[in-house]
Amino acid sequence: MTAQLIYCDLIGDLPAQAAQRWGTRQAFTFEDKSWSYQEVEQEVALLARALQTLGVKKGDRVALWLTNSAMLECLLFAVIKIGAVAVPLNTRYRTQDLAFTLKNSGSVLLISAGKSGPVNFDAILLEALGQMSTDAQGLLTSDAVPSLRRVVMMGDSEIPGALSWEHFTGLGVLRSANFLDQSNTSNTSNTSNTSRTSRTSNQQSHEDSCAQQFAAVKPMPTDTALIVYTSGTTGNPKGVLLSHNGMRLCFDRAEAMQLQASDVQLTYLPLFHVYAISYSMIMSFMCGGAQIIMSGFQVDQALELIARHRVTVVHGFDAHFNDFMLALVKRPSDISSLRFGTLTVGADSTIELAQAAQTKVCPTLSGYGVTELWGGVTLTPQNANLEQRCAASGYPLPGVELRVINPDTQQPVAMGEVGEIQVRSYSRMIGYHNQPEATEQVFDSEGWYKSGDAGILRADGHVRFVVRLKDMLKVGGENVSPAEIEGLIATLPGVEYVAVVGKQDARLSEVPVAFIVSATSGPKQAQQVIAHCKGKIASFKIPVECYFVEALPMTPTGKIQKEVLRTRLRAMLSNQNEG
Repeated sequence: MTAQLIYCDLIGDLPAQAAQRWGTRQAFTFEDKSWSYQEVEQEVALLARALQTLGVKKGDRVALWLTNSAMLECLLFAVIKIGAVAVPLNTRYRTQDLAFTLKNSGSVLLISAGKSGPVNFDAILLEALGQMSTDAQGLLTSDAVPSLRRVVMMGDSEIPGALSWEHFTGLGVLRSANFLDQSNTSNTSNTSNTSRTSRTSNQQSHEDSCAQQFAAVKPMPTDTALIVYTSGTTGNPKGVLLSHNGMRLCFDRAEAMQLQASDVQLTYLPLFHVYAISYSMIMSFMCGGAQIIMSGFQVDQALELIARHRVTVVHGFDAHFNDFMLALVKRPSDISSLRFGTLTVGADSTIELAQAAQTKVCPTLSGYGVTELWGGVTLTPQNANLEQRCAASGYPLPGVELRVINPDTQQPVAMGEVGEIQVRSYSRMIGYHNQPEATEQVFDSEGWYKSGDAGILRADGHVRFVVRLKDMLKVGGENVSPAEIEGLIATLPGVEYVAVVGKQDARLSEVPVAFIVSATSGPKQAQQVIAHCKGKIASFKIPVECYFVEALPMTPTGKIQKEVLRTRLRAMLSNQNEG
């Protein structure tokens, strides 16, 4: 039950405390192999020793460029356990973003996989690192990333001096054996007989020595634990420096969600994002539940795993829940084990989908959060009514202050009016890595984080996220929320996904344009969409154009990349003008 939740100040301490509390209980399953909490702690300790053997020190940056797996979770814990900083990188990165984030973070070590499906990570890395050489000790020198000295590759690699995964993990085993041998030498008499009791004593001595070594590099709760890079839709990604203070936020979330040791979470959100790291990984360890880890989200596989493992909790965005509902229509599956899910709602376009999800998938809880604040800082309580679950973004968690202000006057807006969401919280980031000016721009002198998100404070105490302020359209002087238009178009039968962006207009400043993914039975012409909107919303909100596409550009976490759509639209219009 929730009364048994583990709380600790340091991320790296969590596996050991979970092993002590939960013992042989299943921690996670990946590709049909399961690990108990005790086995996870042993693996984390081994990886931590391997990192130390390679010379990774407290404060060093270690980049992890891997798809979801049991080993990625163990590596995240291991890096942070020895006081180093974990830098989980987006697996959709290609040459430019990879080179930038490795250099910007100052990573000394990169652990990656040779290939993942059709993507050749090794080839991308080879190009990103530019001219390379190794010295007599096998240490790497790269012109593009001067800080990087070692690469560990799960699979074949053409990187000079790259260590295999087997070699790397063997370093941890060897370091452990050396400790044990030293312990045996110092505690064994001149006789050749060593009793089982003596061996047990020596093993305990070895474990104590390891514990002392890890304690020597133990970080402070205020130290940097993670550098998580934002999407970077308008330039290079920003490295968000996060300390261990998110542990309190995770604990409060787990308590509010009433997570239990019997809960089984399906982990498909990418583990380079705080949503998965905090909700799926950390909070599962806190409650003693189990995770079923997926390398990535594939809806049919997800539904099969839910049925097979009796999954009780899922997390995601509207794209994930929409995929669930579409797939269940085509191929019914037993998802009766689902107890609840988390689904970010508030925007008009999400309300109808959320309402359908309550009965077709599972009851959901919403929340509002950003990477810079360690993820969700608000949460819908379990006793919320249907309307609150589907149209609001929850209450602020303990220790979190939230206000909605007029971004022009910096004064609070009236209850129910739209303004900018601002948050003041102990969970705030340390800052953007090597970008002090960008950090100053998002915090005011009193410590309020300026989110850039439009929201509403409701009379019932819930906040409601509406839309990104930069996504708001200015049509003939009128503020127009794309989410309102998207929500209406989504009710048209056969519309699977829709996104509305603005197009420059000489007379009205900008006008709405819709990108639509339509099913076989859905609309195929703009006039069908326009006719559906007429009489339901103001004429200036009706899209002037509709583009029917096979798919919308998504972030790995399932958010539509509107900046990509805006860029695509500008390119299309430019080509038309040239023609």
